[in-house]
Amino acid sequence: METVLVVGATGNIGVSAVQAALHSGLQVLAIVRNQASAEKLFLHLGTRDRIITVEADITSDSGVRSVVDRVKDGKLPPFQHVYSAAYLRQIMNVNFESNFCKSAIRSTLMHDDELMSGAVAYRDTVPYLLQQNHPKATWTLCTGASGDWGLRAAPGMTQGALFAMANVGCRDNADTNVRFNEVYLACRVEVDSSAKKTGAMKASDFAPVYEVILSKPEIKGCRISVHGPADLKDLKVKKKFEA
Repeated sequence: METVLVVGATGNIGVSAVQAALHSGLQVLAIVRNQASAEKLFLHLGTRDRIITVEADITSDSGVRSVVDRVKDGKLPPFQHVYSAAYLRQIMNVNFESNFCKSAIRSTLMHDDELMSGAVAYRDTVPYLLQQNHPKATWTLCTGASGDWGLRAAPGMTQGALFAMANVGCRDNADTNVRFNEVYLACRVEVDSSAKKTGAMKASDFAPVYEVILSKPEIKGCRISVHGPADLKDLKVKKKFEA
């Protein structure tokens, strides 16, 4: 059974990604902060089946790497897919070498030990996926429209950095076994129990977007844009770069 590694699994987008993986018949390796976060995830999903949780600090330089190391040591199941749904608070300078096998990450805002978890997750998982050479491997990055709107400084600037990361990811993996895609979210998604109160898009309604990405090998190097409910019925899929 294929496994999806979800970075930021207990957040609103993370819960949606886990739901999508389960609906697709896959197993989930969910990175959580602690056992309390794991229990919250199980509560939102209403199940524990096919979900393996692992505790790690995804904001640290070694957090995701420690999970990958445990996978390599056979202590955790191998994964073929990665979904990054972590909330990012900082602008980062990220210098990527070919295929992201090496990366230099330096904080430019707040504290140096608060790292951009999306870039760190990419750095630490892509070499593993390339080495495994699984023909269906995927890496999905969720970005937000705040990078275009600029209504709030911190999320706006960090999302801008993620847009650049998505561009590089698409180009760098164009000829590899890894299908890199960006999900561009321009509306609020919340776990179902919360969305019922606020009117936001339900995580369960957003989940099919990732299900489609997983199921269609032709979706590679694309941005999938979701501005509202209408985009869930007719996905807006656009190649980032033409061949």
